[in-house]
Amino acid sequence: MIFLSGCSLQNKSSISENKGPSESPANQTSQTNTSRCQAQSITLEGYGDKGKRLTNCFVEYPGEPSRQDKSYYIVEDICGQFTKDFIQNALGKPIISLEPSKISGLNVCTYYLDDSKKEYVMLALDYLKMDNQKIGQEAMGRKTEVSSKIPMRNMIAWQPDGFINDIYLVLGDEKFIRIERSSSSILTTDQLIGFAANIAKEISQYK
Repeated sequence: MIFLSGCSLQNKSSISENKGPSESPANQTSQTNTSRCQAQSITLEGYGDKGKRLTNCFVEYPGEPSRQDKSYYIVEDICGQFTKDFIQNALGKPIISLEPSKISGLNVCTYYLDDSKKEYVMLALDYLKMDNQKIGQEAMGRKTEVSSKIPMRNMIAWQPDGFINDIYLVLGDEKFIRIERSSSSILTTDQLIGFAANIAKEISQYK
């Protein structure tokens, strides 16, 4: 059985897309000033050890002693790690608020770009086989491809109408971060890929 992650809240092709001029990922943060954070140890609720906030505003949670390698492993608290400032820097647009999933077991954070909470980008951490994601997306008539613009293992799923359904940042064969948006009115195709590329630049060495 193929399990596709599926917490999309609406049909992404419902709004007409204006792609505009092609933009490189490096230019995606030009719309807002980049916020830098002070690198320091921070107290995390529910953790005995302190976390480490990086200058890019990402928060590394305490490592597990049982790990056999020196890699940093992304954990389930997406809102806690991918902070408002971190996402704002990667997106190049101000984030009004953020919200974790209200459904137990879904490792999701939604970042709202307006007060009405209708426009957002969303990050979801899933522990599913990437091979099955590709098979499942293509079974639904979508084209999948790897983007050279995203500096880590990735997959983009394209709908038949030319819209991006999901972008996958692959951390392992059975672990990935899925990116989606509420509509193309907030991010063009180039901007969405640039957003994913900016995140990938910062987490490409993580698992």
